Amino acid sequence: MNDPAEVVSGSGWWGRACCALGRAAACRHSCATASDTRALTCRRSDEVAFYECVQRQHEAQWCCSQTLSVACHEACRKAARAGGGAAGARAAAASQCEHSPQLLRCLKDLTGSPVHAADTILGKLAFSPRYNQTPGPKFSGMRSRPAYSPQQITSERLLTTFADVPCCRESSNPDCQVQCEATLRRGGDVQEIAKELEAVCGEPALHNEMWQCFLRKDAPPDPRDQLPHDAAKLHCCQKMRKISSVHLPAYTWLQLSVAVIKAATINCRRLCTETFGTGWRGHWQDFFAECYGDPQETLLTQCVEEVEEPCTLGCNGLTYCSQLNNRPTGLFRACAAHADLDAHLAVAEQGASGYVMVSGMKLPLRNSSQCSTDVWKSVACALHVKPCTAKGHSSLICSEDCQRLMSACVEWARAPPELSVRAVCARLAPADPAAPCVPLQHYMTNSPDPPLLSAREAVTSPCAGAPCNATQVCVVNRGCLYGGSCAKYTCLDGCPLGEDSPHVIPVGSWARVPMAGPPTSACYKICRCGPRGLAHCQPLPCVPLEPCRLHDATVQHGQKYYMECNACACSYGELVCSRRACGRAAQLSGLPCNCPPHHLPVSAATVPNAPPQTLYPNACLAKCAGAKDAEIEFGVSDACARTSCPRRQPCLSAPNVCLSRLQHSCPQHVCVNTTSCSSQPSRAVCDVEGRTHASSCHLALSGQRFAYWGECLRRCDSVSIFYVAISIRHEIVQHVSRAGSNLTAGRMRPAGRWLPTYVLNDALISTLQKIEVCGVNGVTYSSECAAHADFVSVDYLGPCLAVGAISDVMEPKCQIDRILCPALKKRGCAGFTAPGACCPQCGGALRILYSKKQIDRALYATNISATVMNLRNMLIALDRHVKIAECALRGYLTIEMEIFIIVESVLTDPTDLQLQVCVLEAEKLADLINRESALIGTDLSLSALTYALVVHGYPNNGV
Repeated sequence: MNDPAEVVSGSGWWGRACCALGRAAACRHSCATASDTRALTCRRSDEVAFYECVQRQHEAQWCCSQTLSVACHEACRKAARAGGGAAGARAAAASQCEHSPQLLRCLKDLTGSPVHAADTILGKLAFSPRYNQTPGPKFSGMRSRPAYSPQQITSERLLTTFADVPCCRESSNPDCQVQCEATLRRGGDVQEIAKELEAVCGEPALHNEMWQCFLRKDAPPDPRDQLPHDAAKLHCCQKMRKISSVHLPAYTWLQLSVAVIKAATINCRRLCTETFGTGWRGHWQDFFAECYGDPQETLLTQCVEEVEEPCTLGCNGLTYCSQLNNRPTGLFRACAAHADLDAHLAVAEQGASGYVMVSGMKLPLRNSSQCSTDVWKSVACALHVKPCTAKGHSSLICSEDCQRLMSACVEWARAPPELSVRAVCARLAPADPAAPCVPLQHYMTNSPDPPLLSAREAVTSPCAGAPCNATQVCVVNRGCLYGGSCAKYTCLDGCPLGEDSPHVIPVGSWARVPMAGPPTSACYKICRCGPRGLAHCQPLPCVPLEPCRLHDATVQHGQKYYMECNACACSYGELVCSRRACGRAAQLSGLPCNCPPHHLPVSAATVPNAPPQTLYPNACLAKCAGAKDAEIEFGVSDACARTSCPRRQPCLSAPNVCLSRLQHSCPQHVCVNTTSCSSQPSRAVCDVEGRTHASSCHLALSGQRFAYWGECLRRCDSVSIFYVAISIRHEIVQHVSRAGSNLTAGRMRPAGRWLPTYVLNDALISTLQKIEVCGVNGVTYSSECAAHADFVSVDYLGPCLAVGAISDVMEPKCQIDRILCPALKKRGCAGFTAPGACCPQCGGALRILYSKKQIDRALYATNISATVMNLRNMLIALDRHVKIAECALRGYLTIEMEIFIIVESVLTDPTDLQLQVCVLEAEKLADLINRESALIGTDLSLSALTYALVVHGYPNNGV
């Protein structure tokens, strides 16, 4: 006879709904008395259906816990426990949980079920006799492909409604588009979806473009376009190379905590590849049971977590874990409502049962007098909200904190014999005592930082909380910081990197997807994100994971080191090094080959180790890079002056920085076709009057003059440079006189240094708004807005006049009276002087080395080199990783063929905190690149980035 108390004690366990499926009486009995899966005594091999049901209920319970709303939780429970549920239950859950997109995505995965091809949305279009016969007059000439047979469409195809959403946009009926997207995103029974679509969009018809799109998506895919379950997480499955400490007298070796994020053991490498490849259903349970969270697989676990929830700056808005609020400079993996609720539920369950679940282990607790509830609240919040370390982005707590907590709060006499302080802390803390870790004490009390009381002090992350849907990319709108009706973020249509991948890339981007290959090689294919998902996949040649040879030394793939003053890294057998002059050679002019600092720009068509049409500040620097006299073209003329476009096609300059010698064609202009603007790709253009045009075609037809590519920018005119000099420093103002088109400034010497000061009136402001500026890349732009549109930071006002000495020291580099450096946005701020630039600036800065061979391999497949692998696309992709709205990413290719990245404040008068978070964003990017994060490796445009050097510092005295 069963004890009723034992049966009721586990009523919170949802697996009890599966007890009737147990074949053996002993199994059904253990299920009825169990409080969790660990208490089951059933043989898994004999009770397959039972364990599948238990696993499904476990997923449902976790899924429904991702909300703070009681109504949503109850609606989710009803829909999930129904095993797919009635349509009414799913609709109620969709309505109650509309503000919990993660829960809805999870619920959709749980309630989706295998359907036959004839039951898909277009099943009746493909198989119905009405549409499977020779078309009559109504469809004459419309049938472009034969009807499909059941053999052509697999009967186990899952209804992936999110992937079908782009087809809704093929409809010419706006009401149909809206209803179609809403219906597909909600999901549910395929017949109900079809009925709802027919009610608004009409019956399926082959002449209807929307229904044709559905039919194309039901077609058997090109084998090359078949995608893994999660291409981003598949990057986590590769072999990890151990790095042994090496030192040679001639070289200085710089060791990193890890060279490559890979799986450590053969078994977990296999399970990871199968799980995130094409075998999710058959292997995911084994992967998460044997590998995820295993002490040997710390890096693998961290990599998977990073794809699922990347670390971002700042945390606010939590209710239960309120002690983690107001931490704008901290990194957090899951500062969200669902994590706050999970922590609350974990503590509530611990208080009721006297046990706590930590990393899958059930630990008995001492009474509250020995270990207070507040302690476990702090622990639960840390384990669910997951603070990250700045280096390595680890969420593991420090070993000392773990051991102290486990010794004081766990009653080990009641714990299973296989558990101990050491065993538990092996899962919660890093094995290496020197590895970065999260100090628990730091997050047990409220933030020491003062609260931000005004909008001027704000540090905002508009994309926090995943405001866009599962097939879109959230991009910060940095032009919307000053009020108005504009949106603070934009949702770009994109492609998930797999049927269940949380990582999305925008339409037009290329993804790098791992492929099966020899164990000693890395094999990839690249796929383009289009309106209908990832497609047009092309395999790349497999690359051996060879070490690099340096004289008699061997450098493993992924290893970083210094050779004299130059940083180097080994990338797939290629030594990638900086090329800076060291020792006495660097103390002469501060430029390569001791060249003079004159600014007389030249271009060189072909230079060894440099892309075509590379610009150099002067002929000496071009020759130093390897250009011959006959290849040097003096002066920088407009690109349209060196080319000719067809008749009635105006020419517009379109600067393009290519990154490989294989890019023989690196066009710097666009010929505008003005015959049909509506049929041309949309690419916004700004004219000189500050008006945005939908495309270059519209600009040409309007008769306005071209200013720069992209939407017109706000708050970036040249006047802001002068506002910094007078409003922040509060200097005594001298006069500004105008003579013709030249501006001269009076100067005074406060605090022992010369600074420019100005009086501004309306007429002068109007003039300054259109005055030229010199970019840190040595290019003269028509305005500050034009420079920012090209992702370039402004060095000083006026045309470029000199080349600054190259060093990582933050100080003025040019000694020319006509160059007036703007004052720093904050005295004593962290900052840099960009290579070749003249003036110091506040902000974060990186020097990035990149692999030219990696770019060459990508060009081998894309066949559209200049439009895919260029500097602009690389900067756009990096900018998506900068989440703080008050910071902007800029960058350029330096004289030394490095990519220099700047993350600077977009505010005219930023606070210390607003400057600090920009520096932290730059350091976050450096950490992602140096760890070869899957977030970097999945994006083709970023996959060549090899080594990021943090170079911002503090100014010398007198700056």
